[in-house]
Amino acid sequence: MPAGTTTRPRKLAVFGGGLGSLSAVFALTELPNWRDRFDITVYQIGWRLGGKARSGRNLRAHARSEGLGHHVWYGWYDNAFALARRVYAETRKPPGAPLATFKEAFKPCDTLLLGTGDRADRVPPWTMTLPRGDGLPGDGAAQPSVWQFAQTLLLWAIDCIPRLHPQFATWAAIVPRWPDASRALLPALIRRAGGQGVRAYDGFDPQSPDYDLLLRRAAAAVDGEDAPRTSRQRRAWAQPLTHCGEQSLRALVGLGAREHHPQFTAMVDLALATVRGILHDGLDRAGLSAIDDQDLRAWLRRHGATEESLASTVLVALYADHMSYESGDVERPSGAAGALLRAALRRYLAFSGALYYTPAAGLGEVLFAPLYRVLRDRGVAFQFFHKLKHLCPDPRGSGVSAAVIGRQIELAPGVAEYEPLVKVKGLPCWPSRPLYSQIVLGDDPVIQAIDFEANESPEVEEVVLRVGVDFDDILVAIPPPALAGAARELAAREPRWQTMLEHTHSIAAMGAQLWLSPTWAQLLGGSPRAGAGDVVRTELPRWANLSTAAAYEGWPREHWPGAIASLSGPRRDRAADGSREPVRDLAETWLKSHPRALWPEASLVGTDEFNWELLLDPQGRAGEHRLAAQHCWSTQNASDRQIVTLPGDPRHRLGAGDSGFRNLYLAGDWVGGALDLGCAESAVMTGLQAARALSGEAITIHGERDRVDLE
Repeated sequence: MPAGTTTRPRKLAVFGGGLGSLSAVFALTELPNWRDRFDITVYQIGWRLGGKARSGRNLRAHARSEGLGHHVWYGWYDNAFALARRVYAETRKPPGAPLATFKEAFKPCDTLLLGTGDRADRVPPWTMTLPRGDGLPGDGAAQPSVWQFAQTLLLWAIDCIPRLHPQFATWAAIVPRWPDASRALLPALIRRAGGQGVRAYDGFDPQSPDYDLLLRRAAAAVDGEDAPRTSRQRRAWAQPLTHCGEQSLRALVGLGAREHHPQFTAMVDLALATVRGILHDGLDRAGLSAIDDQDLRAWLRRHGATEESLASTVLVALYADHMSYESGDVERPSGAAGALLRAALRRYLAFSGALYYTPAAGLGEVLFAPLYRVLRDRGVAFQFFHKLKHLCPDPRGSGVSAAVIGRQIELAPGVAEYEPLVKVKGLPCWPSRPLYSQIVLGDDPVIQAIDFEANESPEVEEVVLRVGVDFDDILVAIPPPALAGAARELAAREPRWQTMLEHTHSIAAMGAQLWLSPTWAQLLGGSPRAGAGDVVRTELPRWANLSTAAAYEGWPREHWPGAIASLSGPRRDRAADGSREPVRDLAETWLKSHPRALWPEASLVGTDEFNWELLLDPQGRAGEHRLAAQHCWSTQNASDRQIVTLPGDPRHRLGAGDSGFRNLYLAGDWVGGALDLGCAESAVMTGLQAARALSGEAITIHGERDRVDLE
């Protein structure tokens, strides 16, 4: 380089303002001297950040917070919580300011309520409570290995089995109920383990067996000097225990254990099938992604799970939580086995702090407003009302040479830059509609009728960004349903893009946010324990208690809500026309049919029907017409569709730094190489991967890969 020449920062154009892109930008701007290396501009369609997790304040309805989706963050979301905690550490709000700290912003909860919408089902809603763990999510605690997950499940099942039937509370009482051939096989498995150097079963006498001592010693061996060391020894140690668990569970179910403990019987069966599958398929060495070409339920069935367990509430709820359905049809559940199993194992066995956390208000004000302010203060530029229309590959090279964007508005005279936030009770928030006073002709009803978050929205100008002038690198964080048009030339040039677009599946979502007069405790008839859960086999299976948001909304005293609830679920593609009216009809059906599954005291006296007067309606409408005062929504825009991971999808996904174009990087929960699952943690992980690829820095990503044995 000639003497005196200085290098300018590389210009990075970021398209999309969801968790994937913003976590990438946050990571890049945490690097030392980042301004000397990068010049970052975020281009965002419409007026707010947040992607599918965005929320907005309805300034025409008491500044209530209106969101899209089900935003419960589980305690294993280590990277997502690390991001949120660093944002709050940097924000440094003064004492007494609303949502001043991370602990004020995210509320821990240890209990899930899992119910059923089947009126003929005699099983009551089940509250699953897990004890609080050490630390907080984001501390960076190491994830267990696949083998450690299997070991934990196996020992838990062995511990639970003698508790499933009151008349068979010891192994000495259970084992005689096995078939003779099964009892005869156990000594052979123990001898095989001894031949592999496993000492945990030494001293077992098949002529005078002490099964309780045997299992206590085998369980204790995992932490002692006799612990199995090699992968082969671990399998040999596990086989006698797995055999004991499977044969005993089968015997106890035949003796009526399912009637005594229906949920735990199913969970023990699923745990044993998971252990058998991990060992049989070698996932402790290959990793869970090795079974992503199979559906989880089919994989569990293949490894011995019963049909009753496969239909259990806990497994149905796992599919519901991730909306793992083909075309949004709840009668067609389908999900990549490795991705769903990884999420389940980490959810229940690897969380830090609480099982899950709910935001104290909408995620817009809890996360995306402070994140926006931190990034803006660091020097990141934001261009709102700019939508990506077209990416142009270089005809003579391997990169992207231009990006065509549509500018959606003209700013009003005197407005140099769109200011997107409003304050409600001192809390910076995104409005649910644009701030029209900053827009030319913003008071025109025609302008106010435009959905500026839709790809089809009109624009006032087309702008071409050129490589070497307006950008050097591009980060795209727009999901494939909305990206397909802009990427058509990329797909024509690079076959992997076409394959990715064809094998990225998504569904529409819908939901209702309800404001109710009674408190949550009054609706329950007692103190609330669970803050979220599922009422499976219903139109809107996922629910969350959002009542803490009321303190940050602008309700007058006479209309103050006692409780706020979120109900959401998938919407079949053939019904996904974006209209709120069918969603309102479904919400009405749900409230007429299932309210007691969630709120025992919400029904009219002597009936199962919801008491409509409990819905808050400042206009005082009667009966089900009070639903008109609630927030019913449907994801009508392509960018808002929920990414689902069907069997086989992950192997077609592109990595954050593997787009096939040298200056194009990717982020979002549709990007491969992380969790391959539609959730906040997956989006953040891919954002960190993009930042690592862009910067060349060794950015740590917790839980990025399954921990496996290398032997």
